[in-house]
Amino acid sequence: MTSKFRTLLAVCLSLALAACVTTPRITVDSDPNQNFSNYSTFAWASDRPMIAVGDHNISALVQKEIADSIKTTLTSRGYQYVENLQSADFAVSYTVGARDKVSVDTYPDFFFRDRLEWGWGGQYFRPYRSSIPVERTVVKNYTEGTLSVDIYDVKRKSPVWHGAGKRRLSRKELSGKDTDIQTDVQTLLAGFPPQ
Repeated sequence: MTSKFRTLLAVCLSLALAACVTTPRITVDSDPNQNFSNYSTFAWASDRPMIAVGDHNISALVQKEIADSIKTTLTSRGYQYVENLQSADFAVSYTVGARDKVSVDTYPDFFFRDRLEWGWGGQYFRPYRSSIPVERTVVKNYTEGTLSVDIYDVKRKSPVWHGAGKRRLSRKELSGKDTDIQTDVQTLLAGFPPQ
């Protein structure tokens, strides 16, 4: 095996593995009139700050890991967690869930169309292309996970920031294994406070 071939093989494998990892699609919205620079303390919006939605149950361990990751991420940015909601500058709640989805993709299959032109006893390469439209339809079942974080101004009792992330989940992630919740939460909260 030559050195060039090994390098090409390594690059192709890296690209294939990178394609398997799904990055979350993040959307962020905030109140343009809110002054976020005055915030220094936060608390949970209620005794049960999590809302679960979707087709799958979220285990208590995953719920705790999400809550701990939110607290860790916010405190690492200089915000102080307080137990008493009334003494906090902002309140935090989050929504987590997973829904089963189906994707249907239809695309032209040129290779199949070309094979229709090959026949027993005929030419392999004909000077014309058939006008027969051949399409392939691929149906895939997958599970999409959602995590959103909402931040409320305690004094105004009003929502001021919302971040949501969605991505495809593997079977292991659905069972609570091979999750990287800390990284997902950090990615989601990267837009808080808004610049």
